[in-house]
Amino acid sequence: MKLYDDLAEWWPLMSPPEEYADDAERIARLLRPEGAAGGRMSILELGSGGGHLASHLKRRFDMTLVDLSPRMLDLSRRLNPQCRHLCGDMRSLRLGETFDAVLVFDAISHMVEEHDLLATLRTARAHLRAGGLGVFCPDFTAECFVPGTTVGGTDGADRGMRYLEWVRPGIAGTAYRADLVYVLRHPDGEVRIEHDGMTLGAFSRTAWVRALAQAGFGQAAVERQSGRDVFLAEAV
Repeated sequence: MKLYDDLAEWWPLMSPPEEYADDAERIARLLRPEGAAGGRMSILELGSGGGHLASHLKRRFDMTLVDLSPRMLDLSRRLNPQCRHLCGDMRSLRLGETFDAVLVFDAISHMVEEHDLLATLRTARAHLRAGGLGVFCPDFTAECFVPGTTVGGTDGADRGMRYLEWVRPGIAGTAYRADLVYVLRHPDGEVRIEHDGMTLGAFSRTAWVRALAQAGFGQAAVERQSGRDVFLAEAV
């Protein structure tokens, strides 16, 4: 996607860090229920992007952030200098160390084929201590897929952007399509329009539970949060 490469500098205006506060709070409660004791948990976030979710979670947890895009990691390093950053593919990464939890937020939606989903879950399991928790937050499962159009964007000090995202109707196998249009206002007043798009995955809940078991997790739980299915499973 252009947004993760050539247009990465616009990401903070499309999806500002402050918009992740509620998601971060919900995830923090899953990772450490209210009243739970203990020191700071170590978390590996795969597909951490620009670090906007981590900018909230780092206050409570020790975060290691991994993403495939060097430009998105550069954004995250500026926002989260306290966190460790690594470039890697969530399907094949092996760090040779374990964590208390592995989190994959909406980046898991970029896994379109079931073998890619399974590879990512195996990466998560490989980096968890026994009893550690995997948390996976796809945009959609097949059961909760809702096509539609979203608009948004914000203004910065000297530039601004607006976007329209169209999630097309229908899932073909495990894949659906989203198209995006960006309107970008540069500091000199120039306005340009860019088109972007992505093919994303929407697996059934049954496929998710099967893949988690194959990857080495115990019985999965499904939490409904803000209209999405969130999967939680312990490493066994």
